[in-house]
Amino acid sequence: MCNLRQSIVIYRCQNRELETTKECTIPRVWLSSGTQLAVDTSPDRLQYCEGAFMPREPWREPTPAESALLWTDEPPPHYAGVGIVRLPADVLTLLADTAIASLTTPLQVAQFKSQEKCGQILDRLIDYFKPFCLSDSPPVISGMGGRQPGLSTATIDNKRGCRNGLHTDSWDNLPLDKKQEATNRICVNLGRDSRYFLFVNLTEMDIFQMLGCSDADLGKPWTRQLTYQFMQRYPDYPVVKLRIAPGEAYIAPTENMIHDASTADMKHLDVKVMMRGYYRIPV
Repeated sequence: MCNLRQSIVIYRCQNRELETTKECTIPRVWLSSGTQLAVDTSPDRLQYCEGAFMPREPWREPTPAESALLWTDEPPPHYAGVGIVRLPADVLTLLADTAIASLTTPLQVAQFKSQEKCGQILDRLIDYFKPFCLSDSPPVISGMGGRQPGLSTATIDNKRGCRNGLHTDSWDNLPLDKKQEATNRICVNLGRDSRYFLFVNLTEMDIFQMLGCSDADLGKPWTRQLTYQFMQRYPDYPVVKLRIAPGEAYIAPTENMIHDASTADMKHLDVKVMMRGYYRIPV
């Protein structure tokens, strides 16, 4: 067994009072039993890329000591923290009025994107998240889509035509020792079910140091190699599964952490909006 370390932490941000009584009784976090080479034998799902990794079951709730390592009472830095944000009441009302959560296929989501009411939702989300920006650039919608339920990990590598498995983003193409300067991501859950953000609670430099790499290795192209080497060396290190309820968003440094999304426990289409930029984790 590989013990959880303290590094990337979780913080619950604004509008917590809007969480329903039922939601308050559902666990927020689980830990996997480690990781394993990814496999999906279902013929109706896109297969994994060669060498991809996924969390290893069973999942369990963290111990009190592990929870103390994972949660913080103060907003963490944007490059080493995951924030959970509940959308304000007026945005939740707008979402309910447009019935976006009732969409059932990725095609319907694609068609909805061209409608005026979708533009209203996206404009309101941009207005809401604008004060979170750490730069002069306003929030930019980087994607909106629907993903089928039942996927242990959901991200697709469109260039290779397969599922990534656990991975680190590389949009900014920064070296490892500059990853704390990378952009982070907001992902908003517009669907009917809770969706799940999977991540290893270690920064890229944490992993680099755990692997015993030297400074001379910092310039190597570590996009996939660092993730794969870590999973091979530490197969028992747990993956965190964080529940993001309908009407919630997470803010996370996906350029600086191993992560993915999971729709495994969902019954309906996973509808989400993503924004990339420099976002603070608010109080």
